[in-house]
Parts: sequence; structure tokens; C-alpha cells
Amino acid sequence: MHIVLLARKTLYTQPGGDTVQVEETASALRRCGHEASIVLAGDALPRKANVLHGFNLGRPADLLPYFRSFKGKKILSSIYVDYSLADQQRFPVLYSLVGKHGLEYVKTIARALNGSDRFPGAQYMAVGQKSQVRTLLRLTDLLITSSKSEKERIQDDFGSLSCRVKTVPLGIGESFLEPYEEAKERKGLLLLGRLEWLKNQKTIITWATANNWPLTVVGDANTNQRKYYSDCLAQAGPTVTFLPYTAGDELKQLLRTHHTLLIPSHFETFSLVGWEAAAQGMQVLYNDVADMNETLAPIGTALQLKNQAEAQESIDAALQENVGQKKSHDLLESRSWDTIILALLEAYA
Repeated sequence: MHIVLLARKTLYTQPGGDTVQVEETASALRRCGHEASIVLAGDALPRKANVLHGFNLGRPADLLPYFRSFKGKKILSSIYVDYSLADQQRFPVLYSLVGKHGLEYVKTIARALNGSDRFPGAQYMAVGQKSQVRTLLRLTDLLITSSKSEKERIQDDFGSLSCRVKTVPLGIGESFLEPYEEAKERKGLLLLGRLEWLKNQKTIITWATANNWPLTVVGDANTNQRKYYSDCLAQAGPTVTFLPYTAGDELKQLLRTHHTLLIPSHFETFSLVGWEAAAQGMQVLYNDVADMNETLAPIGTALQLKNQAEAQESIDAALQENVGQKKSHDLLESRSWDTIILALLEAYA
């Protein structure tokens, strides 16, 4: 089989969780003997491909031209992020006027106008975000969600689905499952991810400064949210350290020397970094929001970040606990990419 993995234009210029998902899917497919090509929106598809696997339901303008013309099987990994909690803080007046889907439309046009993303096309301009997502779902043979709650959210937003739906969690990279030497002592909190409203890092930076928690913040600024990054820097006290986007061995070293990974996002469809951190012996705390309350429950502890006093008390307590014992080997092995890819191959067939 020749599978094309179709992703957003900014997959590498603004790397995120979907960057890891696309690359690991391609690598696992190749290990299974299949041909896998990564194509960014706006580029041509290989002629001999027989499966098209698109990513990001929330970016229909990227995917629709391909889904309309491709003759083979069309698979869509939804990665359907709900930005509404972050957008209500970021654009309160505009959100109240145009709502969730209207604001996604406005942001798509704005990214095109400032040159940070491709132009969505005349049809998208004419009919809007919600209509285009519904069209994309109608053209999809199989929708892949990473959790059951993600499927339910899609149905709530766009109505009953005519395509088949399969739930497949994301996998842990093989290098995160390899044995390693445990650090003599783990210290401090770790935040990983692009700095933006959705990820909610500023809340933890503020708390860490007030409580003198040692905190390492790893990630670059969102190209379109540089003020948020500046606000995070301005809020940080002497116990807060900032590092740029990190991957590979450098990332694993951070996971092996820090005590607790904190995921404060207003929303995550599937926080893969939580599973990677657990595989490296870290304690994982996460904001109790959809879909993390389903996908991270096996390896982490939920926090109610909206209750500041209670959340800070829980973080304080967590930093006092001994860590270093990895989660169940069988549990982690069941989430390796080579295991997950078998479910995807079953879907492609």
C-alpha cells in the first residue's frame, strides 16, 4: 500500500503534537513494509497513492481540495480541538458576536492575510467553517478519533455522521519505551508545548512565581500569539526557566530529570506528551477537561485548575512525592506506535 499523510502547511514551521503523530505514523507504516509519503497542504499528491490519510478536521480548507479529487480510500484523523475556552478569554467580544465556528473562520482568514498560512480558497470564504467541515465529513470514508469523547463532540457540533468512525489512541515512540538510567534526583515542574492561549502556560507560570516552584517552560511562541509569549516572560519570576522547542534525546533528558509534568491546557484531544512523560518515570498532572479526562486517566492525575487554591495545594503535594517508578510495562507497550499502527492498517484495508 502507498499511503499519503496529508497535514497542515505549517507542520514543521510550527511543530506540535500533530507533527509527532504524522511522523510516527509514517515511520511505523514504513517498518511494516508500506510506502508512506507526508504531503503538506498546497503540495501535489503522489500519483500512485491508494490511501489518503488527512489530519485536522478543524482545517477543512487544507483538506477539501484533495478529498474532492482523490479516487482511493479517504481516512481522516480528526484531532478536533475546541478552542472556545481559550478564545472566550482571548477575543471575548468577537466570540460573543460570531461564536465558536465563526471565530475559527475569522482566524483562518487572518492567518492567510498575515502570511502565516495558506489562503483557504473562495468557496471557504463564501460558505464558512461549519459548512466546510460538514462537507469534509461527507467525503470521508472513515473518521479516526483518539477518544470516544472526541467522537461525541464532533457529533454535537456537526450532527450525525454518515462515515464510519474508529477510535484509535496515539502511540508512544519506541525510544521512549527503551530502558534508561534513572536520575539520582528529580526536581521541579515541566511544561511542554507551543506557548499560546490554548495551552494556558501563563497560569502555571504565575503560580510558580508566587509559590517559588522550580519550573521549566519548553516551547516556542505561536507565530500569531507573540503577545501571549511576551506576557508569559513578563510574568515569570527567578524560579522559571524558558527553553525553545525541544525534541529527541534533549526532550528525553528533560523528562528523566524533572519531577512532574503539568498539562494545564484549556483543551487537548490527546496529550501524547503525557504518555511519553509517564514512560520516562514522571508524575503527570493535567487539567480536568475534555478529552484529557479520558485519554490521560490511566497514567495521570486530574486537577481542577479553575479552583486555584485546591489546584495549587495538589501541585505542592505532588512535588513532595517520590517518583521514578514507571507505569505498568504492559500498559505502556500496548501504546507503542508499532501496536497502534496495526489498528490503522486494519482501517486502511
